Amino acid sequence: MSDLYEVLGVPKDASPEQIKKAYRELAFKYHPDRNPDNTAAEEKFKLVNEAYSTLSDSEKKARYDLGGYNDDQPFRANAPNQENPYGQYTWTAYGPFGTGSSSNNRRSYEDFTRREAFEMLLRGLLTFAVGIVLFRFSYIFGIFGILICVTAIGRGLMSSLRAIRLLINIKK
Repeated sequence: MSDLYEVLGVPKDASPEQIKKAYRELAFKYHPDRNPDNTAAEEKFKLVNEAYSTLSDSEKKARYDLGGYNDDQPFRANAPNQENPYGQYTWTAYGPFGTGSSSNNRRSYEDFTRREAFEMLLRGLLTFAVGIVLFRFSYIFGIFGILICVTAIGRGLMSSLRAIRLLINIKK
């Protein structure tokens, strides 16, 4: 797989104008109407279009720069089996489904949208409220019921506080 910046021939810190100019030049050069019956030019044209569609959109570009990708980007289709069949859930050092939070896995404030931060706040508050409500019936399960409820309360509280901090720090 080639680097999208190399496909367009621009540096990684290129401005949107530079990216657009490089795209137009390459699209004109490799356009199928200018190169009939040339499959190599057609493939290069498709690759240039995919690179431009990613690098021209600021959100997709930021995700690409961090090493991520979207499922709708076909330039990853030729890569050898990089798709995780379990979606976002993977086995980590903390067990299945990525339940642990490592500093390497933690997203920065710029990666979150307001909607995601609000969803995180609502999930945290809901977890906190469920922990409080279920604490009343925790005696049924003995010490394990109390531990589960206290854990839910703590996780809900910490998730809510992080979401509030995210909402304060998001500049959009």
